[in-house]
Amino acid sequence: MHKVITLLIAITLLLQPLFIYAQINNAGFEGGIHKNEMDNKDTKKYKEVIFLTGEPILLEGTVEMDIDDDTLEYEYELTNSDGTVTLEREIELERIIEEDSKQRQVVEVNNITDYDEEITITDGDEETIYTLVDYQFHNSTIDDKQPVIDFYKGDWLGTKTYSINENEGQVTVEITGNIYGYGQYWGATETQKIHKDINYSFDTDDSSIEWYGYADIDVSFNRTKEMEYFKNLPYQTSFRDGYTLTEQEETIMKYSYNLPVINNGEVEEQIRNQGEGVERFETLPTRKKLYIPRYQDIKGHWAEWDIKRLAGLKVVDGSVKFYGPGLHTKRIDFAKWIVKAMNLIEEEQVERSYVKPEAKPEFFKDIPREHPDYDYIRAIKEKGIMNGVGDNKFLPEGNLTRAQAITIVIRTLGLERLAPNLPFNTRFKDDQDIPLWAKKAIYVADQIGLAEGTPEGYIYPNEYMTKAEAAAFLNRFITYLQENLKKDYRENILNF
Repeated sequence: MHKVITLLIAITLLLQPLFIYAQINNAGFEGGIHKNEMDNKDTKKYKEVIFLTGEPILLEGTVEMDIDDDTLEYEYELTNSDGTVTLEREIELERIIEEDSKQRQVVEVNNITDYDEEITITDGDEETIYTLVDYQFHNSTIDDKQPVIDFYKGDWLGTKTYSINENEGQVTVEITGNIYGYGQYWGATETQKIHKDINYSFDTDDSSIEWYGYADIDVSFNRTKEMEYFKNLPYQTSFRDGYTLTEQEETIMKYSYNLPVINNGEVEEQIRNQGEGVERFETLPTRKKLYIPRYQDIKGHWAEWDIKRLAGLKVVDGSVKFYGPGLHTKRIDFAKWIVKAMNLIEEEQVERSYVKPEAKPEFFKDIPREHPDYDYIRAIKEKGIMNGVGDNKFLPEGNLTRAQAITIVIRTLGLERLAPNLPFNTRFKDDQDIPLWAKKAIYVADQIGLAEGTPEGYIYPNEYMTKAEAAAFLNRFITYLQENLKKDYRENILNF
């Protein structure tokens, strides 16, 4: 499975943001899947299906990966269930990476530089050996870095030519592949769609066999963080319930094939060997209990569970007695909540950031370096999530409107392009009240289910958002990152 480059912006203490390359999935370009135990081991369990013989053969074993800035190296050791088929493969590719920091994009090109592959099939006392004698390959991926998500798209072309028992025959496999993926704090999904055209020819003194077949392989890697509710059963306890944060990785391989039927050395012209299969790897979920808030003013409130989820994640301060669900949301509060919910900076970075105050510029006139929330505002500004108002001021204590909140979240996702060109009308009855600068964001938020409006059909864009509404809105945002994107990048593409 391809170790696709995703572009991450590191908000460092004293430096401007740097481009760091982190790959989502990393088992090569062969159409197989690996089990990622969420550790740093270079060797992973691996599965792959080959079709060279005219029959699908499932192989399992290991892939060892060596990844650095300039090369990708893979070493496979695989066998089928009864040990009659073995595969040994070593592949090396060069990496050429070009970045455009202004557009926050990265282009990577991978070319084959070395290869060695041999497949041995044992049938009684006879052995058939497929040796890779030529491998042409080219891959390119574009990574578009949005404030909290990396979206990427790649494709590749390849031709593998095998010699059968040295000079007795030949198999040529033409490969085309496409990659669709994203990576962000709450989840990552990469889906590959691969097509293989197989041409086989084998000559002996007595006969000659030629056939054509093809296979389609869909592979999807997924990592998801989810919050699960738990109830505390004892009556005499300081808390009655809470949330658990779970993280799990899953890889699925779905394949179909159309191959010849061979009887007594002859290819049947009228019938074909067709079928499909599914293989998968799942990791054991990691689990972490979330903090229990102490609020005394949210019990029975319609947003109680939204607030508890954010408090458990320490997005909002759960150590105080009162949350104030009916109070207006301040700009500084929403900025901090976005940064914390998306893990844009680490808490220890905030604590260490006071070491050299002179090294950090003021981003807004009303946010001096000594401001207690300076690092959050800096992160939100550097990511392009929130801008100033008026004469380069942030107005941290200013109230946040619904239109502003929706615009911030859609800008965070980088999905403004989903809206049509202005002028247009949204479906909301108070469309005439939507500020022009918020029109596209509100349209997109409605389309993807983040802002549905009231049952009567109003969005009330210019009303101030309460803290309860903000909690519910941020939880919908998190759920979208956990679930909705995965459906678009896996279920919709693979027709699951």
